[in-house]
Amino acid sequence: MIRATGLLTAFLLAAGLGNGSAAMATDTEADPAVALGRNLDQLAAEPGNRDARLAAWRAAVRLGLFEQAASLEAPLSVAEQRTLEGDRIALQVRYGVIDANSQRGEVRFAALDRSLAATDDDAAAFLAGGPADTETQRRLTDRVSALSARRRAADAFALHDALVARGVAIPPWTQRDLADSALQLREPEWAAELYRAFLATAPDDFVANIGLFYALADAGDIDAATAHIDAYAARLPERRHRDGRYNGERLSADIAGDRARAWANRLDEAQRRSEARLAAAPFNAEARGTAASLALARGWPHLGEQTLRRIVGSDPDNPALYADLAEARLQLQDWLGARAALAAGEGIDAENTGVRRAHTSLALHDSFELWVEAGYGKGGDTGGFFGNSDWRIDSYLYAPPLAENWRVFAHNYTSSADFDGSTTNWTRTGIGAEWRHLAWRATAEVNSGDGVKPGLLATARWKPDDQWSVYAAGETVTNQIPLRAVREGVTAARAEVGVDWRLDESRKLALATTLTDFSDDNRRNAVSTSWFERWASGPRWMFETTLGADASHNTADQSVAYFNPKTDHSLWLTAAVDNLAWRRYDFALRQRLALTAGNYWQKDYGSGAIEAIEYGHRWELGRAVAFNYSLGRLLRPYDGVREGRTFATMSLLWRF
Repeated sequence: MIRATGLLTAFLLAAGLGNGSAAMATDTEADPAVALGRNLDQLAAEPGNRDARLAAWRAAVRLGLFEQAASLEAPLSVAEQRTLEGDRIALQVRYGVIDANSQRGEVRFAALDRSLAATDDDAAAFLAGGPADTETQRRLTDRVSALSARRRAADAFALHDALVARGVAIPPWTQRDLADSALQLREPEWAAELYRAFLATAPDDFVANIGLFYALADAGDIDAATAHIDAYAARLPERRHRDGRYNGERLSADIAGDRARAWANRLDEAQRRSEARLAAAPFNAEARGTAASLALARGWPHLGEQTLRRIVGSDPDNPALYADLAEARLQLQDWLGARAALAAGEGIDAENTGVRRAHTSLALHDSFELWVEAGYGKGGDTGGFFGNSDWRIDSYLYAPPLAENWRVFAHNYTSSADFDGSTTNWTRTGIGAEWRHLAWRATAEVNSGDGVKPGLLATARWKPDDQWSVYAAGETVTNQIPLRAVREGVTAARAEVGVDWRLDESRKLALATTLTDFSDDNRRNAVSTSWFERWASGPRWMFETTLGADASHNTADQSVAYFNPKTDHSLWLTAAVDNLAWRRYDFALRQRLALTAGNYWQKDYGSGAIEAIEYGHRWELGRAVAFNYSLGRLLRPYDGVREGRTFATMSLLWRF
């Protein structure tokens, strides 16, 4: 006790607060630091002076030095002792919140856990209906903040609701902390309401302004989130007066604005802002991390992974960086690297939002995967190219990875068409294996069908960087054959080679050539090319076009039973509008309307117009399920005869 008093005296003297006077100041001294110094001087001379000890204790409490006040062992009343204990708990909560945001490992939540343990009995008694005086109420409102920071969101709300039901006033800062719990519970609208209530009392609070930004973004109102963070950033000075460097809070607000543009699909603007941010603060981990996340959003996993590796070296205790690194390596098919990055992130903070998302990504990668694609078409009464009606189902079931790089799968393809009352069916079932590692992906499949010889299928894809992709496929018995040919007992082998160049999410060029060798000695050579461009994009709407051209040549004449132009080519343009109708975290509904116009030319038959319309929905039912369907109408010529076809498509991706 004397040692603690001496240390406190030395501190105050060093700060110029103790003046050596032996006169004891009263607890009404205008300056509590002066009062504390005088009373500590008195205690140094007279350790048994109870009045000086009590006055020093009260001055220390007024200064917020609660632990030091407790070390004085002043003669306190029961009420004063409870007040001191409450003050110490409150300070412990404040320190605990700081530790939760800055520390790593076991010490991160140690202070919060101690503060919660100190109020467990108070909370249990209150929730059981027991009385609560002013001091107990203060402890319980502080406990709400501690529960929120400890990520016990449900417990925080339960206690809050009980306090409100009993008429206990909730301090504004507790409401701000409770808003964090609302975000943990994925109740962003509620969180926004709580943040706004707090900001009405403290409009410049950094934590609440950033929290409101994330609440608005999570609620799906990206425009409001962007407007809020821009307005808040504009109120902050960009540079520090002391050294002229980027003001830390302004930098964080500006970076949040960069993220808002990325989430709003304004990726070009986000890119420009992010580059400006890095130019101003090239070594800031937050700015560099945002640049890496933006690279992943734009489909540049190589660049994102390289950037993240550099950042992790300078900020090795940031779990979100390891989470992003795991996501990037998943896209790069670096499975072991992804697991190592996730393990590092979980070792630092397994409850971090990004770490939990990366954990889910790897869990989905390790799951079974079902892919189903189906279509139905209805032509005219005279049959035509596809028949009077037709349908097909193509499905793959993949097993979880084996030895990281391998997956086995089962494949079934079934199609059928009605030709003037006569039905033709085509079914192939196969099993195969897929190998995926870094830039490579290869598959091999053996399949067979009723009355048709066994077949082999092999594919390979090489993606050396973020822009280029080269692929090839070969199959001895192809499913991409007209059912009119199948009806006549004709089969075909097929080979394809293609190359894609992708600048980013808004531009892609593709070129492919195919050779189809029919069993009736006909050989078809075809080439196709396309240019995809996204012209406008935002949080709700996107507009994009695809310009395509294709041509083919067949060695056989048109006397075969299936559509077989000697030479033909087409040029077409598809314009599409995509709308995000609804989103709630990982659940979303998008709708898409596409219009196609073009021209088709066939040797000996001249040219004719191509017209199509298609409208569809895409449901994202969590991260494990995606479901698409659409309806459309196609008009185009075959052998000089204009045919119409109404069609429907469906696809399902389910990982379980």
